Amino acid sequence: MTSPEKQDTTGDLDEREFAGQLAPLIPAVPPIAGRMLGLLLVTNEPHLSSRDLMDQLGVSSASVSNMGRLLIHGGLVVRTVSPETRRDLFSLRSDAWVSQWQDFVAIAEKTLAVLDDALARQPHDQSVSRKKLEETRDHYAFLVQDLPLQQERFRKWRAEQRGEQSADV
Repeated sequence: MTSPEKQDTTGDLDEREFAGQLAPLIPAVPPIAGRMLGLLLVTNEPHLSSRDLMDQLGVSSASVSNMGRLLIHGGLVVRTVSPETRRDLFSLRSDAWVSQWQDFVAIAEKTLAVLDDALARQPHDQSVSRKKLEETRDHYAFLVQDLPLQQERFRKWRAEQRGEQSADV
């Protein structure tokens, strides 16, 4: 496997190689799901069929189905069914990264509420457990406050990078 710095720069991206390089970099996602996501990122096709994914990844139909379900649940992938072949078609969600970000903010908000509730029920002492809960609560409070700001900064940055006018609200 070549490093990104040593890749051929002729414009011929090896989709399988890219998928293999990306897969181990995605935390908490099985390697096959990471490779599947990698293929969906670099394909020029609007979608890949379950057969395409099986062939390119060298995995079973069950693996494609299970890993597809995982990526769908994570908000990154959409599955439709081809009316002609009746096969599953997988594609990257057009708003995958925004959706994932929004899901993470919602999870952080729910986690913060659970932590606040736990702290309200615990004695106000200097116990080790209270200190751990307070530290975790502070982390999530920061995330809940900062993540929407990061998303807005990203939106503006991306518009600037593309020479677009930012749609400020």
